[in-house]
Amino acid sequence: MTSLPEAAAAPTTTPVPALSARRTRTRQRLMAAAVAVFAERGVIGASVEEICEAAGFTRGAFYSNFADKDALVLALIEQGIAEEYAAAERAVAELKAQDEGLAPTEAVSRVLGRLNLGGDGDRTSLLAQQELLLYAARVADLRAPYEAFVDACRAQVHALVADALEFAELEFTMPVELALDLLMAAHDHMHQRALFTGRLDPTAMHALIMNLTRPRTPRAVHHDAGTV
Repeated sequence: MTSLPEAAAAPTTTPVPALSARRTRTRQRLMAAAVAVFAERGVIGASVEEICEAAGFTRGAFYSNFADKDALVLALIEQGIAEEYAAAERAVAELKAQDEGLAPTEAVSRVLGRLNLGGDGDRTSLLAQQELLLYAARVADLRAPYEAFVDACRAQVHALVADALEFAELEFTMPVELALDLLMAAHDHMHQRALFTGRLDPTAMHALIMNLTRPRTPRAVHHDAGTV
């Protein structure tokens, strides 16, 4: 990346009117309940009634916040990605503010970990994440908005990771887009294994980071003709 922003803007969706505190709490309870129900029964197998019962609300409360189950799924996907981005953004800020003597690869690993590429995750959340992804892939009307949002987030993550690499004085050994693809593939494999082992093992992720990065090559200094 030839130039880096001071701070990448967080992924955003289409602006919506501000919600009241009460409605925000209702919406969050419905979304939290949906995660638990989706993890247990899958998105297709879960009904709006089950989600409302788990949250302690009526169908009216659900439809006051979401047009349908598809809208809820997209909201959960967007919220999950936005939360991971915000956590990674805080990690970059902490990295710059504190000199802990971390090895460069460990510094980058810490940032990627906040992007859910190497952090902790409970089984319910991991199952729900897989269900949401599969559902978005199955439902034609969700594919385009899901891909558009992920593409926007990927551009922001690109800038954030590049910022962390620059601070750690590292660079990727291959094109950034390809490196991010490999990191995400390792992330997906780690989470799939965690569904069976009960824990996230970042060993492979750390090894991959070490092999995908190297000390940054100093930029050549150009002198004008006639100078000494």
